[in-house]
Amino acid sequence: MSEYLPAFIPTCEAYGWTGGPEFRTRLVMYKNGRERRNADWQQPQFSFELPFQNITQAQYAPIFSMFLNRRGRWGVFLYRNRLNYSADNDLVAVAEAGQTEFQLGKWSIIEGVGFYHQVYALFVPDTDGSAIEADPTVTVDGAVTTAFTVDHERGLVVFDSPLAGGEVVRWSGQFAHWVRFDADTLPFSIDNATRDDGAGPYVVNGSVYLREMPAPEEVASSGS
Repeated sequence: MSEYLPAFIPTCEAYGWTGGPEFRTRLVMYKNGRERRNADWQQPQFSFELPFQNITQAQYAPIFSMFLNRRGRWGVFLYRNRLNYSADNDLVAVAEAGQTEFQLGKWSIIEGVGFYHQVYALFVPDTDGSAIEADPTVTVDGAVTTAFTVDHERGLVVFDSPLAGGEVVRWSGQFAHWVRFDADTLPFSIDNATRDDGAGPYVVNGSVYLREMPAPEEVASSGS
């Protein structure tokens, strides 16, 4: 069984969704009130809480199946952040001479100070939860190019020929996150039936907690 599975949970989460980025910073406090801060992570790690409210047994089934298939916290799958899943002519980089490979991402620039948040999983969900590869639109100095290949699992664009240097590379497209369940249990509740006589299917409630994982490692090709 593969650790990384390109698939989404198709059931839609309810209002009350929470999620966002997290960094890890070590603080050392001094007697004079100053502090030293050490950033342990170069990139943020996202976490999400997905509430599912008054869903049917049919809607619960793919959540249950994904949890079993991924063996709780062991396996990795895909999730699309409802608040941040697309790029629109976002800057990738100013190319260096001879550069062919570019990591896609999004810049956060304030007062000239920038941070590049890398994105990895270039997929969009189909209605059944299957993953569709999301091919990015890439421009070089404003001109659209197709002279590249895409690593959808790692968010990489590799040009067919090296760039001369100084070219401005931008991209547009959609992306997702590689995530795992953040618990080895899946507690959901049966709160009532959809018919007064109790003969109808149950209404189910619960929450799922997800934590972002790095992109899968590239498998080195063996020499002949």
